Amino acid sequence: MTNARDSGPATERADSATDLRPLAGMRVVDMSRLIPGPWCSQILSGLGAEVIKIETPLAGDYARMAPAELGFGGIFEALNCGKRSVAVNHRLPRGRDIVLRLAASADVFLESSIPGQLAARGLGPDDVRAANPRLVYCSISGFGQTGPYRHRPAHDLNYLALGGLLTLLGPMGSRPVPPRIQIADLAGANAAALQIVAALLRRERTGEGATLDVSILDAVAAMRGSLGDAAHTADGPNAAPSALSGAFPCYAVYATADAKYLAVGALEPPFWFALCRGIGRVDLVERQFDPTAIPDVAATLATRSRADWLQHLDENACVAPVNEPPEVGLDPHLIARGLGLGAGGQGAASAAPDLGQHTHEVLRNVGFDTDEIASLERDGIVAGRAKPEAHARRARVALMLTRMTDRGREPGPGASIQ
Repeated sequence: MTNARDSGPATERADSATDLRPLAGMRVVDMSRLIPGPWCSQILSGLGAEVIKIETPLAGDYARMAPAELGFGGIFEALNCGKRSVAVNHRLPRGRDIVLRLAASADVFLESSIPGQLAARGLGPDDVRAANPRLVYCSISGFGQTGPYRHRPAHDLNYLALGGLLTLLGPMGSRPVPPRIQIADLAGANAAALQIVAALLRRERTGEGATLDVSILDAVAAMRGSLGDAAHTADGPNAAPSALSGAFPCYAVYATADAKYLAVGALEPPFWFALCRGIGRVDLVERQFDPTAIPDVAATLATRSRADWLQHLDENACVAPVNEPPEVGLDPHLIARGLGLGAGGQGAASAAPDLGQHTHEVLRNVGFDTDEIASLERDGIVAGRAKPEAHARRARVALMLTRMTDRGREPGPGASIQ
């Protein structure tokens, strides 16, 4: 792919020439925050793109302040490994001009603001693509740029509910269960990354950039298309059981003697036979799709530990351990694939950036001289690497958020933290 930018240090261009990843040499200007946008740009970074993360000088990405006490510990680091942080107040005209200048050197512009918000500040797709017609401008939002819900606030659970996936989580006919992972946010991010790569491919053929409208709800609703007739089947006491819902003994999760779990996916008869033989219950072979056999399989698997069963069972039994997150990085197959413990950007070279860590460097790369950068910093338009007092301020805000949540309160709709 041809790189749209004509600026940047020669060393960067040399590095991209030896990087065989498909997006090597591409630059992404990322104004998103929290989960969907940052995960999208993390995918693009993994494909070789350079990601410049635009953050406001005081707070930056709100994920930096997400309280660990509420289960958000390490989320910023996980979503922003290897990116470069530029702290600029884009709400001010001079800050907006800096963002436009960065966009002129980029291939992709990513944002996740409320629909219309950036356009009102002179950073909408028409404004940014006027500075760089070959740019791919991607907006990720909950409900998209059009439609009656476009300005509604919502979160992952809301999208899953509206898109029809929440009712499929948990046993059939039971109360829907909120998942412990942000399925909708990640689905929206994956959809955005796919559309961006497709738009870059089209640009190579036509020379034209693109404006992309990615809705998280759209991504969730589209996932139902993979369910076939099950997408239209009522979920209730009269619903027909699904082979993939845990209704049959050959496709279910079972507890072991050490209070761990095994996932059995023995759908095909040879796999089911291997399982029955391995657990010493060949009498169950004819009852593969008999729900009343579930207690029999459960009672047998509960007699030994998970490790014992995994060592004893033939691999054709189609059984897997239900790993807890810390165990995933210890799996020998994932280690062999480079996804084991410590992989995925944990080293110093690919750590998540401090707020404003790369402001001076990136601005110099696009033509700002030292005096200009110093002037912008004096006037509060940009900021360099965060000082200790800034870290202390974010820690105080995080504590405030934790206490507000503990008291069952949330910031009012007009609350804003720059």
